Formats: sequence, structure tokens, C-alpha cells
Amino acid sequence: MRLSFAPAAPRPDLDSFRLEEAQAALTFLHATFLAERPQIRILAPSGARLLGGADSANWEQALRQEFLSRFGLSLLPLPSSLEKSRLFQALKLSPRYMGSGVREAAEELFSSPVFVASVCLSVGVYFAAWLAPEPLFSKAFAATLTAVLAITVGIFEVANLALACLRLYRESEAARTEGELEAASEHFGKAVGGTALRVLVMVASMGVAKGMPTAPSRGLGALLGPPRYAMEGGLAVGAAGTAQVVADGSLIIGGAATGEMAARLCGGLAVCSTMEEVRGGGGGTKLSTRYGPPHTQQNPPHNEAIERELAIREAAGHTQLRKNKAQVDARGRPVFDGEPADGTLFRRPDASSLRPDGMRQNTNYVSNPKDLKRELDAFEAMVRADARSIHELFMLDGTLLRRYVPPGVSYP
Repeated sequence: MRLSFAPAAPRPDLDSFRLEEAQAALTFLHATFLAERPQIRILAPSGARLLGGADSANWEQALRQEFLSRFGLSLLPLPSSLEKSRLFQALKLSPRYMGSGVREAAEELFSSPVFVASVCLSVGVYFAAWLAPEPLFSKAFAATLTAVLAITVGIFEVANLALACLRLYRESEAARTEGELEAASEHFGKAVGGTALRVLVMVASMGVAKGMPTAPSRGLGALLGPPRYAMEGGLAVGAAGTAQVVADGSLIIGGAATGEMAARLCGGLAVCSTMEEVRGGGGGTKLSTRYGPPHTQQNPPHNEAIERELAIREAAGHTQLRKNKAQVDARGRPVFDGEPADGTLFRRPDASSLRPDGMRQNTNYVSNPKDLKRELDAFEAMVRADARSIHELFMLDGTLLRRYVPPGVSYP
């Protein structure tokens, strides 16, 4: 599939980067990276540093392994210690040269050693691929991420950031004095605006996130805003096998399952996560099954909404991911409705997970407005069965219909 991207005017809504957005992005990155490493702690806010036991000395190696497993081998020589490298030091100096609309957020981001190290790895394993006249991304994850970025911000914006990253790498590695390192930082800082910083955050954070990247505006993707390029009627693209940026500014995606779907599901032209292909009953539609069997063969949009929601939660550090399984509480124990109006003792939430704070979160979707009363009854039954968990009911387009949050629980 060949996608063309005409140059477009800058997006004013992405020109700035608020401190609150930076803090949210760091929270996501830290929670994702440290989810399986409770012995390592990060002191916050600005000026963050890593603390921990014996394993804390190996955090760089763990981060490196995460990136290489997702993006593929590094195309540029990486130093044995990222924190001691010239590239790392140049990146930490760069926020002071960024514009006033992004400087404060950048200073917050670059205060985190995990974030700076992630950017270093991003330069070596992803942005380095843009060195070629017609960059080719052969790792499925990198190919999918390239398509996501192209659709949401544009090929030219990503290419310009890649060139700035590569210039920073070359100049910092060649620097032999503090002045030369400072000059490299200045060149990079002045080249990075709001949109470029958002892309940098996306690439650095997805290096340790779980699940495939998805385009529109939920979770970390909200930093990029809605897709900039769209097709009437919508087009869904499964996880791509390869992506190649050709000289005329178009993107060729290979090894991707494509098909028309509702635009409200994938946000116009978007890249959706399809980890395993299953023949459905609706004319051979591909169904995602990463988190369990298809919810239903006859309703692909419903199944994809569940898969996408669970992928977002996994990336945010949720555990005990359950798709269309019998309702359980935060301890994983089955729970039942003590007052079943229709004889149904237990329910099956579309998406269920355990949040990092230990709270169970259940979500159901309504595909057909005609089923709304039935779904509302099921929602009330789930609350009765477990009043200590969070329960939500959405339309497939993301419209919130009902939410229950236990008393005393903080939930945005």
C-alpha cells in the first residue's frame, strides 16, 4: 500500500508543549519501564535520579534490551554507558536552547535519566534508519510506528527530526571541548519545536511500552492529537511488516492487512494493532486476538475496541488483562450479582485489568443503541457484584455513558 503525504501548514495546536503533558508522559514512561523492576525507584520531579539496590546498576542494560527487542539492532555505535556518553550530556543541555513554548516541558523531560537514555537509544536504533536515501524499516514494530507517525504528524516532520537527531549524534561524538558539546546542543535545541518534541517523546516511550503503537488520541497517542491525514470512510491497517519512505515523500507499507472499517473506530486513516489474523464470519475480516479469542465473529469493531483498550492499559502498566472473561475482583476472585434481575449471576466485562494502584477496572462497550438498556442493566449488575472496583460503559466511538468510581478513590 502506497500512501502520499503532501506538505501541510504547521499545526498551531502542537506548537507548544505544556509542563502537565510532559509530567504525564514521564509518568507513563517510568511506570512502564519500572513495572517489573520494583527495586528501582525514580526521585521526582525535576532533577530526577535513579535509586535502588544491586540491580539498579543494570537499568541501562534492561532499557537497551527493551529497545533492541522492539526496534531491531542499532545502526549506530552505542556507548557502553549511555549516561557517560557525549550524546547523553548534549541532550541534557539542549532544553535551554528550545523555544519558550516548549522549554519548561523539555527541562522536565530531560531531567529524567530514563527519558534521556531512551532518546539516546531512539537515535541509534530508530532515527538512524533515516540515514538512507529511502529509509527502510524491516522490523514490524518500527514499521508500524513509522506509519503511525506519518499519519498523525506527517512524513516531513518526522524526517526533519531524524536529521536533527543525526546531526546531534555526529556533532556530540566529534566534540572534544565543552564549547563544541554546547554548540551541538544548541543546534539540536533550536531545531526542536512542539511537534518534534512530541514525536521524540512518542518514540522514546514506545521503546519500552507493551503492545503496538496506535494512532489516535487515547493514552500516549494524545500527545500527537488526531490523525492529520485521513480517508473518507476510514481505512484500518494491521501491524505492518515493512515501511519504506521513498524520495517523493510517500510511504510504502508492506505485509499489512488492510480493510475498510468505521472511521470512528480507528480515526480515519490509522494503524490498528492486529497481532494474529483470524477469519471472521463477516466476509473474511481480520480480527485481533492478542488478548484472547474474538469477542464475536460478527462484530469486528467491537472486538477491535476491546483489543485496543487492553493494549493501552498494558502500555500504562496494568496487569491481569482479561478479555470477555467472568468478572473478578482486585484479588482475582470471582464475584457474583446478589440481586440478579434476569437470572444472570455473573457478568463478562469486555475489558478488565488491574491498575498499578491495585484497583480493578472493568469496561464494557455498546455496539448497538438498541441494546443500551440491556447494557445499562449489566453495568448496574457489575457494580452490585463488586462495589470496590471501577466500572465504565462506553459507546464504540468513545462516548462515556456511565462510570462508577468507589467512594474515596481518585480517578481522572
